[in-house]
Amino acid sequence: MNRKQTLVTVALAVALVLGGAVADLTAQTGADSSAAVKTLLDEARKLGAKGQLPLTWWDLDQRYDAARETGADAVTWDQLLTDATRLRNQAAFIDDMRQRKSGMEALLGRFDQALAEIAALSGVTMDRELTGTSLSADLLTKLQGEQLRRRVLVDSLTVANRRLNEAVGGSMAVQDSQITALHVEVSALRQTLWETELRVGVAEADRSAAEVVLSRKQQHEDAIAQVRLNFTPEEAEVLVTGDGSVVLRVHGIAFAVGSAQVSAGQENLVARLAAAVGLFPGASLNVEGHTDDTGSRDANLRLSRRRAETVAVLLAESLGRDPAAISTTGYGPDRPVALNSTVEGRALNRRIDVVIGMVQ
Repeated sequence: MNRKQTLVTVALAVALVLGGAVADLTAQTGADSSAAVKTLLDEARKLGAKGQLPLTWWDLDQRYDAARETGADAVTWDQLLTDATRLRNQAAFIDDMRQRKSGMEALLGRFDQALAEIAALSGVTMDRELTGTSLSADLLTKLQGEQLRRRVLVDSLTVANRRLNEAVGGSMAVQDSQITALHVEVSALRQTLWETELRVGVAEADRSAAEVVLSRKQQHEDAIAQVRLNFTPEEAEVLVTGDGSVVLRVHGIAFAVGSAQVSAGQENLVARLAAAVGLFPGASLNVEGHTDDTGSRDANLRLSRRRAETVAVLLAESLGRDPAAISTTGYGPDRPVALNSTVEGRALNRRIDVVIGMVQ
């Protein structure tokens, strides 16, 4: 074999080897692409593509089967991979939108219910066809009109009262009482209007934040209802102040005369007081001591403060808190809730008030 024939033989051998390697590489690339497309199709199907995007799904599924059967080239597999990725992303987007829609529908229902409760408390009739922002705007307009109507009524009564006083000069206790009541009602309406504006503003800015506020309010009201069931009228009264604070007006804790030591047998009542406080996690706590007006004021102030401190220590032990975290105040005889001229009145004035602040 001469040199020329040798070179031709070597070239043919190299071509055969390279051809086999290219074929193997192409087959391996096709297998990898097929697996990647299959994974994307499975993900798209789990996200609901078969039901939400049926035409695209069936077209891509048939093309995938054909590519596997015929051994498609790299260009075909690249196109299938691109289309499968797009299908998976479209299905994910549709699934996310469906979940968001469900959450928004539930939130809108709770928002409308809150506005309906405000309208009922204010004596305002709402348009049943309205919802969401349009409902809140309609409620705000009607509340403003109701406030104006009552303000005109108050002014009219004030003028009538002045004229009647000028004419007869007699006692106008009834009219004054009515005017005072209307002033209170107008103030309450203003408060309701302010709360409504706040709720509407919060809802329009971030309805999820409004849902948290309403949920916290409901939890607070549920806790108050539970506390009312835990005490008899002789043991404690449960009061709610204008700012939402809860006052446990305790008459059942007994002290010896002139002493800050709790009498024996009070453990159960103290434990129930601690349990009531525990229903308001995160709330501030202040224990107030009160006395009747028997004896000197200075002595009663000191005694009421010491009694408040004693109860605060007992509550801290039951709650597992640092006593320093519970504030105490002694008011002595300065804040009576009944007349000190009777035995019953003095007994009511000798009390401990446990004030649980509103959680913000």
